[in-house]
Amino acid sequence: METQGNQGKKLFMVISAVLFLLSAFLGWKLYNISAEKATVYIEKVKVETDFEAVKSDFEEVKKAYDELNTDNKQLQSELDAKKEEIEDLGIQLEKYKGDAAMVKKLKRELDTIRALIKSYLHDIDSLQQANIGLQNENVQVKTDLKTEKGKNEQLVQEKNSLTEKVDLGSKLKAYQLFADAINVKGSDKEVTTTKARRADKIRACFTLSENKIAKKENKTVYLKVTAPGDEVLVTSTDDGNTFSGDGIKQYFSAKKDIFYEQDAKEMCLAFTKKGNVDFKQGKYKVEVFVDGVTIGTTSFELK
Repeated sequence: METQGNQGKKLFMVISAVLFLLSAFLGWKLYNISAEKATVYIEKVKVETDFEAVKSDFEEVKKAYDELNTDNKQLQSELDAKKEEIEDLGIQLEKYKGDAAMVKKLKRELDTIRALIKSYLHDIDSLQQANIGLQNENVQVKTDLKTEKGKNEQLVQEKNSLTEKVDLGSKLKAYQLFADAINVKGSDKEVTTTKARRADKIRACFTLSENKIAKKENKTVYLKVTAPGDEVLVTSTDDGNTFSGDGIKQYFSAKKDIFYEQDAKEMCLAFTKKGNVDFKQGKYKVEVFVDGVTIGTTSFELK
């Protein structure tokens, strides 16, 4: 009887030890699971917090960028193109708001744009100051010219008479020529784009030079746009879409008839794509012709 009692006690101790170890193991396992859940929760909260902070920065930067504007067409074209990148960044931010690495990358891009805004503000201010300076100079020049005209009327007449005989001086030029691609939104809104798939037409803007020697007469201004692969963009390939430029027969992309009055004239010409065929990606060459000669050349690129 005593032996059986001892054996029972030993069995009880063994079972108790096993249950104790099992309980300890299950407790340890439960602790690790709780710790992992806590870590995941903390990381999730951090990602959400970082996303909200970057989103707030994005809204601030977008508002600041929307307030940028200038009368300079070339700079405004750059601003419009950069605005597309900001809109794309906002889309990417919403798409990857649960991706910590992507949110961090987009924040760096946002910081770069914030620095660009400061640069654009400086450029706009510089242009405004330069414009004020030019206006003051123009007033002073006109005053000086008026004074000199009164003092030297005979000399001015002789100079004008001589100048009119100089044929080369009668040729026109295109100043501040630039070209870009335009995305048409709705019926009356146009924005600059650098992406081929978004472009609806290609535009060239410039100032036709003032020339008091040139004749006052009707003139035709031709625009020739050469796409990647040396393809001239045309509305048709018949003879009615050609002109004589630099001594050879060429196709034109657009034209405009004007009456030239010897004064500087700002103007734009554009080629609109046909149907749903997208423009090609790559570098575009843009040329402007008047009186059968090239008066300006520039280029731009579509991605």
